[in-house]
Amino acid sequence: MRVPQRSGLFSGVAALACASVLLEISLARIYAALFGEIHAFLALSLSLVGAGVGGALLYVVPSLARPPALFARMATLAALASGATLAAVILLAHREPLSVPAPGSLPWLALCYAASTVPFALAGLALAAAIRHAAPEMPRLYLLDLVGGALGGLAAAGALRAGAPRAALAAAIFFAVAGIFFYLGSRCCEGEERAPGGLVATFVLGSFVLLAGDVGAPWLRLAGIRRASPDRTEHEAWTERSLITVDRPKAGAALMRLGGAAVSPILDAKATPPPQPEDMAYALHKDQGPALVVGAGGGRDVRAALKAGQKDVVAVEGDRGVLEVMRGRYAAFSGNLFDKPEVHLVVGDGRSFARRTPLLFRNIVIPSADTVEASTTGALALSESRLHTLEGVGDFLSRLLPEGTLVLTRADADFDRLLSLVTAALRRAGVAAPKDHLFACSAAQKTALLARRTPLAREDVDALRRHCRKHRFSEVLAPDRSATPVRSLLVAAAAPTAAARVAEGAAAEADLTPPTDDRPFFAYTVPARRLPAVLGDVGALRAGHTALFALALLLAVGAVLSALGVLFPALAARRRRGRLAPQDAPAQTARASTASSTPPARALAFFAAIGAGFALVELAVFRHGLLLLDLPAHELPAVLVILLVSAGVGGYLTARVAPGAATAVSARVAEALAVAAALSAVGLVPLARWGLGLGAFPRALLAIALLVPFGVLAGSLVPLGVKIVDSVSSALLPWCWALCAFAGATAMALGALCALNLGYSALLLGAGLAYLLAAATVPPAAAGATAAGDDERAVSPGGAAGEPPPRDAAGAQPETLEAAPIA
Repeated sequence: MRVPQRSGLFSGVAALACASVLLEISLARIYAALFGEIHAFLALSLSLVGAGVGGALLYVVPSLARPPALFARMATLAALASGATLAAVILLAHREPLSVPAPGSLPWLALCYAASTVPFALAGLALAAAIRHAAPEMPRLYLLDLVGGALGGLAAAGALRAGAPRAALAAAIFFAVAGIFFYLGSRCCEGEERAPGGLVATFVLGSFVLLAGDVGAPWLRLAGIRRASPDRTEHEAWTERSLITVDRPKAGAALMRLGGAAVSPILDAKATPPPQPEDMAYALHKDQGPALVVGAGGGRDVRAALKAGQKDVVAVEGDRGVLEVMRGRYAAFSGNLFDKPEVHLVVGDGRSFARRTPLLFRNIVIPSADTVEASTTGALALSESRLHTLEGVGDFLSRLLPEGTLVLTRADADFDRLLSLVTAALRRAGVAAPKDHLFACSAAQKTALLARRTPLAREDVDALRRHCRKHRFSEVLAPDRSATPVRSLLVAAAAPTAAARVAEGAAAEADLTPPTDDRPFFAYTVPARRLPAVLGDVGALRAGHTALFALALLLAVGAVLSALGVLFPALAARRRRGRLAPQDAPAQTARASTASSTPPARALAFFAAIGAGFALVELAVFRHGLLLLDLPAHELPAVLVILLVSAGVGGYLTARVAPGAATAVSARVAEALAVAAALSAVGLVPLARWGLGLGAFPRALLAIALLVPFGVLAGSLVPLGVKIVDSVSSALLPWCWALCAFAGATAMALGALCALNLGYSALLLGAGLAYLLAAATVPPAAAGATAAGDDERAVSPGGAAGEPPPRDAAGAQPETLEAAPIA
């Protein structure tokens, strides 16, 4: 079977992108289950790091993939990426349980990340080779690359249901399929070196056999699941969001673990729910309802409401996997809890439900499933909470009847932050003396805070106090109880911001400023002024700020790789210039003349700027798109598809832009992106909050209207930049691609750190600055550059970068599309 080279190239690149995105999401889920949620964020940067490594390698060693062995090498790289994927998944799946960050964990963790990066590096090298040698086809190539990535996101939505390790095996199959396309392309033309069909077939068949074997007799199970012991695990289920495990029932309860950082008990239908501090609201209202439980989980709080006599309980749960567990294997065990006539189940985001519902509640309970360990070690610092923000608490307060109560539960260590948040929300709702509206008690290292829009009367306080004494809860805060100095300042300051500042000054170890929708990181409490000192104390950082420690490592690795991505290719280019033969002097002079008009530094700066800008925009806009698309378990693939496809379309629209005009168009697009980022920094958060009150279809339209313009504009810059650089020196393209990827990985870490301390608005302003830098550094195209596809260059592809012609002067062809026609 003969496949035209163009079809083989495009199909192979699309399959590579599909495999890369599928593997990226699968690894994120595996790392979250093994090491915690912060490592899922780090895993998402692996594809950028791998793409950068692959581009840099191709620039330093161009013989890795170029005509006449271009398709043969790309087929080999895709097959090896398939094999590397299998090796990485097996390594991760069969490792022993390991506590992170234990003293000996870092070397092993580094090995895991290095092994996981290899498939992306091999795929990145193949993609860089495709860009290098098919630059005139870049708009179409870029479209198919991103559409393939979007298909990978859709595939992940379905494949993760079968388990993240199996989804990774599916990614290995897609890598091997890319190898098949490249192999078929290598057979099209005479003179093209044939790809090693046996190698490609081996990995295709091997991937299928391993996946089929795991389906028939499961062998690819994670041995080192975080905080779960295989000998006591009774049930294990993968969802699109996380891994859910359930321990064997003990003392009338089966413990359900979600993603390693959250636990929720499933109570036996015959067991009495053990009292918890968040049940105290029922001491005031008895059987008067209705009640709203946000985060139903295993149903303990729903059972507590029914036990108190509630006849109308609305339970909201955003994870379909949890509901499948509760309505599946554990339905009879829990007494079909979520199917009782008194319980009304809502599948979706609790915050969005509060914004849309016309109902008013007498009791709203927001329990915490986070483990105390995760809260005290700083593992949740990067976890966003839509519920625990100033605007979120305000939304729930607005759904209360005048005498209604809102109860929020957090770990003891988080209580001061919770008090600051609820006090500020009460003041925003018009409460002048918040202390008279609050009561708190604690047990088992968790504290529940009750808030009411009307003051608590003396008899209300007495009822709450009797309830706490009866169940041996510790009273923490009451209207008539003296609090700690910090808490007294929080509830008595003249304004919520003043309260936070006063408390912060009194307790310099923690930032008590209320989280907002722009900065929704409730668990991150490091004051900005102490950030350098915290980052400088590595021991304390690893012990008490694990998420920040992992983020700092990613930032350091990204910065080092970016520096090496500039240094080593520059040294390689210098050595190549030094090795030019005397007979090549005229060609060297011509290339130097062209390079003087477009210095490599300018092209590299442009690609680094657009890589960083896109990463920063993606972090901020992606988050708001997830917030608007209330599609339980499917927000991530939906937003990913919208963003990738729109970026691909933006790239394709540049097909008719001639290289000579690409410089001016790139500058205008970058400036438009800078303006859009600045406007979004001001209006994006209010727009997203307003959109939460809309129906599902209008919210989806709003999310699309938000994501598509950014995707189209940002997606057009890479093909435009490729046109410009290709008109001068196509050999420089892999280096530019590497810097774009490295800058994106570094910007992801820097952007997350910026969002933690300054909010997403500052992140968007940073993206605007990156695009202004891109507009200022757009390199000019070569004089007399023609429209894409004509390829009438006056210099060889080695031009400005100093690469010698790939063939000798005896009549062999130069390394261009005409040398190896993509037919």
